[in-house]
Amino acid sequence: MTLCNFRKGGGAERLFIMKKKLSTICGFIERHSIIVCVILGIIENFVIEALSRRSIPEAFSHLVTSPTVFFYNSLIIIFTLSLCLLFRRRIFGIFLFSLPWLLCGLINNAVLSYRVTPLGAIDFQVVKMSLILVYLTKVQRIMLYVAAGLVVVLVVVLWIVGPKISGKLNFGRNIATIVGLLAAVLVATNLGLSYHTLSNRFGDIVGAYKDYGFAYCFSSSVLDSGIDKPSGYSEAMVRAVTDTLRPAEEPVGEEELPDELSEELPDETLKPNIIMIQLESFLDPNLINGAKFDENPVPVFTYLKENYTSGELHMPSYGGGTANSEFEVLTGMSMEPFGSGEYPYKTIMLEVPCESIAFNLKELGYGAHAIHNHTGNFYDRDKVYPNMGFDSFSSIEYMDNIERTSFNWCKDKILTGEILKAIDTDTEHESKFVWAVSVQGHGKYPEEPIEDLELAVHMKRGIFTDERTSQIEYYSNMISEMDTFVGDLISQLEERGEPTVLVLYGDHLPSLEFTTEEMGLGDVYTTEYVIWDNIGLEKQPRRRLEANLLSSYVTGLLGFNNGTINRFNQLHQTDADYEQKLELLQYDALYGNHYGWPTPDYYQRSDMRMGTVPITIDYVTLVGDNLYVSGSGFTEKSRIFINGDQKTKTQRLSSTCVTLSKVNLDKGDVISVGQASSKREILSYTNEIIYGAQPVAVQEPAEDSMDEAELAMDEETEAE
Repeated sequence: MTLCNFRKGGGAERLFIMKKKLSTICGFIERHSIIVCVILGIIENFVIEALSRRSIPEAFSHLVTSPTVFFYNSLIIIFTLSLCLLFRRRIFGIFLFSLPWLLCGLINNAVLSYRVTPLGAIDFQVVKMSLILVYLTKVQRIMLYVAAGLVVVLVVVLWIVGPKISGKLNFGRNIATIVGLLAAVLVATNLGLSYHTLSNRFGDIVGAYKDYGFAYCFSSSVLDSGIDKPSGYSEAMVRAVTDTLRPAEEPVGEEELPDELSEELPDETLKPNIIMIQLESFLDPNLINGAKFDENPVPVFTYLKENYTSGELHMPSYGGGTANSEFEVLTGMSMEPFGSGEYPYKTIMLEVPCESIAFNLKELGYGAHAIHNHTGNFYDRDKVYPNMGFDSFSSIEYMDNIERTSFNWCKDKILTGEILKAIDTDTEHESKFVWAVSVQGHGKYPEEPIEDLELAVHMKRGIFTDERTSQIEYYSNMISEMDTFVGDLISQLEERGEPTVLVLYGDHLPSLEFTTEEMGLGDVYTTEYVIWDNIGLEKQPRRRLEANLLSSYVTGLLGFNNGTINRFNQLHQTDADYEQKLELLQYDALYGNHYGWPTPDYYQRSDMRMGTVPITIDYVTLVGDNLYVSGSGFTEKSRIFINGDQKTKTQRLSSTCVTLSKVNLDKGDVISVGQASSKREILSYTNEIIYGAQPVAVQEPAEDSMDEAELAMDEETEAE
């Protein structure tokens, strides 16, 4: 009994001591909240920098070597934490405003494990559930969901039971403190920009995060987007630039062309098919300094470089940012004037049609078709491509017989058939422009060999760490398969004999944390391009281009000079004030009054079709309570819709038939098929059939038909 009393007394005493300590802490926070914010802001900034640099010593080195930048970033966090002064539950407020910074730091650390480009605000718009499924294991996904749930619970608990400040809040003083800290941030920012301690132009976004700190760079990506209005912007200013360009109808004078364009040009009436392929993370592995392979991973690409026009491309990003490389090549515009970490595909390109190589070629009578063997809504391509003039867009939801890599990316060899299909099915236009974006080379890359994966190319061991060797070896085998795809495509193009120009280039280097010293091309922002043709184009001297000049270079070789930005790039790329004038034209095209084009509405959003060929329904059949929908073009992503309700249990029996079991139809029910990018987003729908108003075959269950449907259902269940 005595022992029990002692234990009870001891427990009560410890509880009393804990409450007293908690009360003391709360009292200190209540009296000295701003001091707490300052201390926590500095600590949080150090933690975030350590996560961003993936190294505590490097974070400490940043503090020692760049103390001004470090404490400026701390000031940004301190300002956000000071918003807790508006809360009576002060601990809840501090936790609430600390949480976003810590989460961003953790997410950035995770992002940097599979790509080189750090986290930006735009990533929260780009991310799709499909990417989470690709990058995270099942255990990691469960941990993510549990962690998110715990955070929500903790926020709610702190709001309910968190201690409150006693007495009346002095809102006037607290708001004055917050405003004062905001003013300090603004003044420090202006001083930093004036003395070049900071920069608002992130040409090298990876380097910017290291030089200027995560808090500043991420905040810039939140607040800074678009292109600033040029000083003195007016019609006269734009005309001063465009008046230097000859009308598209006037022949190009050789004296105005860059050296490589002054050679004899092809017959101006020749309009070959033009195919441009952006190869995901493509790099000739032979250019990795120190890497040795038992055979050349890219024999086709090597042959093309030796025998056709080729060169280097300076890309706007490294290890990621595919859409920005794509934007530069398609539009001829530069990413330099845009906000830090911005993706125009997620901002202005959703709203404004603008000049692109697709629009320029359509003016010359071309049809324009886009292809991508990944989801159609990623980077909102399904919404952006119409603003670039494409007539059709075939994404993975419209493809059949898909083969995937060990990390579930679609293999690029499927693009051969899709490219040829786009050319063959466009009977309206004699010449076709096909834009294809590949995906096979995408990370992540395994740090250990994958069991049962047969490798065609092997890498010499002992040069790099085992983990890095496994990554580069896997990557090189993916690139080797992409090289084989290119060879197969060229073989088929040669066999067809149609006049064709094929442009190939890498969108950025892979996310393998290469250093400049490891890159045979000179830096980590450089990839390569080659231009194959069967029309007798003369091989040009190897040349380094900015990515936004590639399309102008290709069209210049063919003698095509229409389009304001296209023509400007062809004529003025070497001018001392080229970048300033290009920025003016970009602002005018995307945000201004379109003074540089014939009319303000010169480019109209195209009525783009999803899929190279339409997916259609011919008729539906009821077999007992099983619905069979017959038509053409069905894929694994085809879903039956009844009265607008998506039926996710749709089974695809073939490209001409999809089925659904346990169906009850009433007269007037509307039946269609949609191509599902996700449960919530449907890329396109077929024509509709109204039950009872159109012929619908009704049959008694046939044993063979039922067996086929049941087998398909069993296979689907096993797959799930």
